Amino acid sequence: MTARSATDALIQDLSTRLIAGATATETLLAWCDEHGLSQGPISVECRQRQVLSAVPDDVRAALAPAADDTVHFRQVRIMRGPLSLARAENWFVPQRLTAHMTEALLTTDVPFGTVVAPLRPSRRTLTACVRPLTADPSEDPPLLGASARQSQPAVILEHKTVLLSGTGTALALVTERFFSNLVSFAASKSSLSRDLDGRSRTG
Repeated sequence: MTARSATDALIQDLSTRLIAGATATETLLAWCDEHGLSQGPISVECRQRQVLSAVPDDVRAALAPAADDTVHFRQVRIMRGPLSLARAENWFVPQRLTAHMTEALLTTDVPFGTVVAPLRPSRRTLTACVRPLTADPSEDPPLLGASARQSQPAVILEHKTVLLSGTGTALALVTERFFSNLVSFAASKSSLSRDLDGRSRTG
């Protein structure tokens, strides 16, 4: 199997697991443990928080907020240790969470899936597509130098998902872009396998 085909197979496997999993946090932790990717819990680096004055049509359709509900937006980079795993944009209705959960989302960098775990969440994936390898779109290229742009991980997979409570209530709409760091080990393993094979033939 070539490095490219091995990577493609891993991307499809990751996508399947994310669709079947309860939360991205849970799935990514299991994936990282299985493939030896960094150490520690899944964490997030919060880039933006705001209360929306105008709710986008797709968010309103997915969450169906009541007239007196508010919709909050949270953009994060999902990490394990120093390794960047994904970027997530999350629209959620705090009135459907406990006060403690809302406080955590507004004041900490705890992952959304971890915060709402007591609600027994599940994912309903709306779209899942493999993307061409590109720079991370979470950064604004004009604001980055050439070296910084080159260091951004490529995006391999994009999911748009509604996160539901155990009772079927829509808690959040999430757009996730998963980075090549999650599957880059496939190329190194393929290269190592070729090297070992070549040595055995010449040895």
